Amino acid sequence: MIGKIFSNISKIFIISNIIISCQSMQRNEKKNSEVKDQKNNVILFVWDGLRPDVLSDPKASHLIKNLKLIAEKGVEFKDNHSAYPTFTMNNAQAFATGNYAGKSGFYGNYIYEPWRAQKIYGEASNANGTNITSTFLSPIFTEDYKILQALDKPYTGFEKLNEPLVQVSTLLESAHSSGLVTAVVGKSGPAFFQDYKAKGYILDEKHVWPLSLALELQDNNFKLPKLTSIAYPGNQFKLTANNGDPTASEPLILLENSEDVTDPSRAKTSPFNKKNEYMADIFLNYILPKKLPNLSVVWLRNPDSTQHEYGPGSEPYYDALKSNDIVLGKIFTKLKELELFEKTNIIIVSDHAHSNILATKREDSEGYPQLVYPLHEIKNGKILSKTTTERIFNHEKNKKLLITNGYSTSGIVRTADLITKANLKTSLGNKIAAFDGAGCSFNMPMAGVLNEDGSVNTASEGYNNADGSCVDKNNKNSPYTSPAYFVPKNLTNSDGIEKVIIAANGGTDYVYIPNHNQQVVEALINFFQRRQEYSAIFIDDKRYLGIDKNLAGTLPLSYIKLENKYGKNPDMVISLTHNPNVVVNGLTGTEFDSTDGYGQRGDHGSFGRTDVNNILLAMGPNFNLGMKNYLPTGNVDVAPTIAKILNLPLPNTDGRVMFEVLKDSNITFQDYKLSNVQITSNPKCNLEIYEPTTHPINFNSDAKNKFIDPEINSFHTELNTKILEFKNKEKYIYFDSAEGKRSKECPKVSFKELN
Repeated sequence: MIGKIFSNISKIFIISNIIISCQSMQRNEKKNSEVKDQKNNVILFVWDGLRPDVLSDPKASHLIKNLKLIAEKGVEFKDNHSAYPTFTMNNAQAFATGNYAGKSGFYGNYIYEPWRAQKIYGEASNANGTNITSTFLSPIFTEDYKILQALDKPYTGFEKLNEPLVQVSTLLESAHSSGLVTAVVGKSGPAFFQDYKAKGYILDEKHVWPLSLALELQDNNFKLPKLTSIAYPGNQFKLTANNGDPTASEPLILLENSEDVTDPSRAKTSPFNKKNEYMADIFLNYILPKKLPNLSVVWLRNPDSTQHEYGPGSEPYYDALKSNDIVLGKIFTKLKELELFEKTNIIIVSDHAHSNILATKREDSEGYPQLVYPLHEIKNGKILSKTTTERIFNHEKNKKLLITNGYSTSGIVRTADLITKANLKTSLGNKIAAFDGAGCSFNMPMAGVLNEDGSVNTASEGYNNADGSCVDKNNKNSPYTSPAYFVPKNLTNSDGIEKVIIAANGGTDYVYIPNHNQQVVEALINFFQRRQEYSAIFIDDKRYLGIDKNLAGTLPLSYIKLENKYGKNPDMVISLTHNPNVVVNGLTGTEFDSTDGYGQRGDHGSFGRTDVNNILLAMGPNFNLGMKNYLPTGNVDVAPTIAKILNLPLPNTDGRVMFEVLKDSNITFQDYKLSNVQITSNPKCNLEIYEPTTHPINFNSDAKNKFIDPEINSFHTELNTKILEFKNKEKYIYFDSAEGKRSKECPKVSFKELN
């Protein structure tokens, strides 16, 4: 009896909360109806990691009929740009704010903000409910809604420090202030980022918000993400006994004797389709018809996660495309059923594109790309003998291509390992050591330590014998590819060691120097210039003066809009080397991949054109019909354009309203002036540059001599930009690519100001 009484009291409190929540939503909906000139809705559908060449890929054509329909009937943006670095969470903030990271202050994916571990910020937990306050002492992965909430705890007690999640307003904040109804659905980190204040309806892989929506869905027999109850303190919400785990991924098909590296030769389907289709089903069959959001963001992790695991061009990649396109078709059908199709703008965009991970050398004497290690055949989970490659000149595109027909077993680098083992020192004699916060790596299949027959090369510089340093998941003393690099408590140089923190982000590294020692910066620049795995180098030009003179070969962070006025930016941003002319699985584009140990087959983040050039399509009542837009556009332009469509204020953004594609704007291509501008650094000459081994090289050992590349000895950074001027007034900059150029002779280039 007592239990029933308490149960009834609990229900009364929950019902009261629902009533209050519903009343709040009803007030918002009433306010929404009063917004002047608000006629059309917007659905922003993010296909994470989608490459624009999908539209011309004959293998994809029959799988993406709905996507191609938008490209043909609506607007196809032929020169869209991901925000650099081309990470998911960096572009999540670009979609949310219309700004580059320098202005917003949020850099994603892995960032280093150790002050968050201080008591003044309070305790933090992740979506699992685990206390992760102390983990902020190391680089932290931000694709978790609760971590994002923990990062949004401003403290201004420090001089010149302003620490909210973002330092600007967002599109959804503006929508809520204007009384619009919003919904975000999908991938936990980037989807939630759009509404990190949690003022609208939210369904991601880890929770449902608000409580009223969670209870409504449960009452309508929808299963919910299994961590949903953690979002609510106490016993406010409980899952049903048969709820299960509807957002779980399916198991990966792995190589034999590998803990994390996949076998793309046997995998046929994407392991992420079901979770995406589950969330899309709730959006289409409940949130859309019941809540009638004015602005929806649907962010599905495919094809990105599938490409990470199996690589672009693999069979699972095409299966992921098919699944996403089915969801798009269902959106069309549901909008028509609700008589909303003619009133809804659908924008399809990717946060970035995607490359295959593969270690490449500079071009040979005839201008063709080269591989560092041979590709291999895979059969029944085992890596076998090497495969062949073919050099082809593409007359249509005037490109020299290297066509591969096997699977990569190289391309992974661990920057903390390479820096520490290079034995770098400052001019005062202090040793430089790097830390990425991760444990031992056992990544033989992607670390370039295989012989030509597929066996492990125990003589490779990347192979370490079992010596007690590393134990595997079974607690067995094991060989490893790199040891642990946990961040030490003492970050000073009192022990004679200059500490460097690496936030390994795939195609780009964030380098943090706790003491901001310019001697350390100079030593690291020399390191990155001499290792061909690394490409363009950008330096914080406020902290380190004389970029153009004293730090030759580098460009300022401010030139790529990554310098933050409150100093939240890394000290250095380093793109890894990329090659657009190597073909893997039928698709061009490869890059080296910086990791803290995990092995993948595809990645992004670099400043290569393959990663930067991402897809953008739009169709709906506010967009022109059947248009190809050749003007440069970017992910930073999406929010300002949506704000214009919805009559929302979003002032002072880095991005622009794309007037040229909007109906009745009376603005055409002729109203813009386009300039291509190439920025170069001063050169660094007389360098001793090494072959890209992907393995450690001691810069102060005679053993380094066998790795010296005799054909190159200079380095400079080259940045390619487009500047769009609107009616001789506003100027907008787009970053096409950047590259670290190495050559035999000292090039005749000099530091060029970006005006």
